[in-house]
Amino acid sequence: MPDAVKAKNGARRRSGRAEEQATRLSPDVDLVVDAGAVELRKSRTAGEPDGSLKALLREELAALDADRRNEISAELGASPLVGEHPSLPLSGSLYEIREVLRERLPACAVDARQPVGLAIEQILAIDERSFWVSGWMHDEDGEGAVTLVSPEGVRVEVTKGALRFERPDVVQFYATLRGTTRNHGFTAFFELPAPSLLTDGWIAELQTSEGVAVEIRCPAVVVDPLAIRATILGELGNRGPVGGELAAEHGRHALTRLQERIVADSEVESVDLYGELPSEPVASIVIPLYKRLDFIEHQFLQFSTDPDFAGVELVYVLDSVEQKDELAAKARELFALYGLPFKVVNLTAGAGFAGANRHGIEASTAPQLLLLNSDVIPDRPGWLTAMREFYEGQEGIGALGPKLLYEDDSLQHAGLYFHRAPGAELWENAHCFKGLHRAFPAANVARPVPAVTAACMLIDRERYEEAGGLPLHYVQGDYEDSELCLRLSKAGYENWYLPQVELYHLEGQSYVADTRRIPSEYNMWLHSEIWGRRIEELMAEFDPFEEGDPIE
Repeated sequence: MPDAVKAKNGARRRSGRAEEQATRLSPDVDLVVDAGAVELRKSRTAGEPDGSLKALLREELAALDADRRNEISAELGASPLVGEHPSLPLSGSLYEIREVLRERLPACAVDARQPVGLAIEQILAIDERSFWVSGWMHDEDGEGAVTLVSPEGVRVEVTKGALRFERPDVVQFYATLRGTTRNHGFTAFFELPAPSLLTDGWIAELQTSEGVAVEIRCPAVVVDPLAIRATILGELGNRGPVGGELAAEHGRHALTRLQERIVADSEVESVDLYGELPSEPVASIVIPLYKRLDFIEHQFLQFSTDPDFAGVELVYVLDSVEQKDELAAKARELFALYGLPFKVVNLTAGAGFAGANRHGIEASTAPQLLLLNSDVIPDRPGWLTAMREFYEGQEGIGALGPKLLYEDDSLQHAGLYFHRAPGAELWENAHCFKGLHRAFPAANVARPVPAVTAACMLIDRERYEEAGGLPLHYVQGDYEDSELCLRLSKAGYENWYLPQVELYHLEGQSYVADTRRIPSEYNMWLHSEIWGRRIEELMAEFDPFEEGDPIE
């Protein structure tokens, strides 16, 4: 074995090309993390170590007290090298070391006759470094602290900043015991200084104010991002208003990280080309597809008879990846029938509305972007040229939206504004003149508006990128478009509504309405939390029902 690392705890040195971090156990012994491995090293004067790492650790650390052994385990698990070189083998080694080093506490047996109780009901992996935990604890005065220990040995006290709440089931279970604890339940988002990759091996410790300490083994960590998102949204819905303390202190951090993870986990698997697209398209139309593939044929019927599409790059992005084969078969049929060139971007996993658009835009090339929903059908040919000509003739324009109609010719969209109900704190997106007839005079006036919908939005690529594109932190396709427009407005651009262009929008038929209630409430809260002050300024100057001269 090589010489011991002559460095203080936490220091690094270069050994050839490998980077190491050493923890000093004794004057002659170091425990070293070496870019993906852990080993114990002795100086030559101390002799060559024999036996397994576990045996060596027991031999060298037998004389150390429990606190110091816990510190060593935590230092190793939080090593910067663990963060730089995360791997399952490294996590497995750290877990073995933790099991050797840690001081075991008495197991906590949940018993209605015992004054101390602890349960961890779930740990959710938001990403490799951040987690969501829910559970309950019981002690006589309710002042106990719960510490989670990761499989790699990192320790974090989760009750310190957790949301505490009543658990009637736990109160009833301990009804025969004295005590003042009422808020048994706790939920918390927490972060670790380095990744934790193992799903099994978490430990929870409860320390009461009277010095009693117990531990339990935690359930396996949940890693499926869609299941995690549904669970967190469910908790937000069950803990009072969706935008309450749980959302502000925990849910926002967790869901933002989770949305970023969902998009990061989704990559472009392939791009299928049907026909020959223009080498220098004037515009790229990006259309995410989710579930309802039948909408494509209705769009193709209209697109194929429109001369504007000769110079357009048409890009479909499949967000419901399980339908890849179904879409490929339909795409071949549509190209054979209509001869309209297009490309299909296939993803490895669903990315959501904003993520799917991002993938499609990255796969596109034109200087202008037309974001379009798959359930939007043009009323007549020439609509794209009309939008492009208006956009290019309007100085300082940000995003441009057309008139969108329901099937009965009533207005669905004539520009977005922000509405706050009397006595309410949150701003919600609202559509000017929604439900009125398409010929309503005030809806036939082109004008600047606070925002337009990404169901059909034209924007210059450079301005889109300057504004950061569609944000990723909203859940299931809500409020991304209005935030993009607010960013454009903040940068000094004006968003415009153009009534000369009319399209039909079937609106939200890819989702079951009941499944969108809590996500929509959360998105409205988050949108107001981020942009409330700017919205208030805009709405002080904008009248959504202002009438002007109708366009002839």
